[in-house]
Amino acid sequence: MKKDKHGNSCNKLLPVNIFTLAAVKFDYNKSITFAEKLYGSNGIYFDIRQQLCLALTETQQTKLAVIDGQCKWDQNNAEQDDLFELVKGRVGAGISIFIVGGINTDGKTTLAGCAGHSPSKPAAVVSATGTMYTLAHELGHVLLTSTFSPVHETSNSNIMVNGTHNIPADSFPTFNATQIKQILKSTHLKDC
Repeated sequence: MKKDKHGNSCNKLLPVNIFTLAAVKFDYNKSITFAEKLYGSNGIYFDIRQQLCLALTETQQTKLAVIDGQCKWDQNNAEQDDLFELVKGRVGAGISIFIVGGINTDGKTTLAGCAGHSPSKPAAVVSATGTMYTLAHELGHVLLTSTFSPVHETSNSNIMVNGTHNIPADSFPTFNATQIKQILKSTHLKDC
């Protein structure tokens, strides 16, 4: 049986592709290590297929500095099209994670992340101003799907708490049993 670098046994693979468009303000390495440990503790091997820091033109930098969106499920919008156009030919199997400068929903409200995506292009957007927990949280939304309820938890010991900034630094928030049961049904997971 395959084991990850933390000694966790692999029941399922979670393939991801990470594309960075902006300078990250959270600890990126801690974010990846946390995601590996969180998913690994549930038998899911966090399989990073590629990590690319994208070189953008000045026009692209201006256009994609802050992603505007309502973070709705089953969305297909111009900005998501622009993000996938940047990585055309590079996206293989898995969920695409785009790290952007910021996410603005209405001109005033900002988000740390958003998992709304086109049904045919599983993706999450993470703000460079998010926390080390945001990436794992947004992946959780993609795996849980839009129909899972409750969308967010109230306890900051659960990774799916509303607002990863509410999670105390250096803690290890987890999924609950109901969330794990749903996640393990995800079509985005592959057999080891």
